[in-house]
Amino acid sequence: MTKTETISFRSVHSKRELRRRFGNVSQGLNNLIQREISGRPPRDWREILERPAPPVSDAVYDLCLRPE
Repeated sequence: MTKTETISFRSVHSKRELRRRFGNVSQGLNNLIQREISGRPPRDWREILERPAPPVSDAVYDLCLRPE
């Protein structure tokens, strides 16, 4: 089992915004930290396409994403 430690930080973003972006904030932060520690850059810029799409409201979809 991996030893865990509690680390606190002061974010410039609200807790609500962090939860909306990462879902599980601890897991999201751990993934970001692990990526930085590993020293490996993302495999390819297209890696972003593999991420789940963020939720979008119908109003935003109508403005930006609805096919013409």
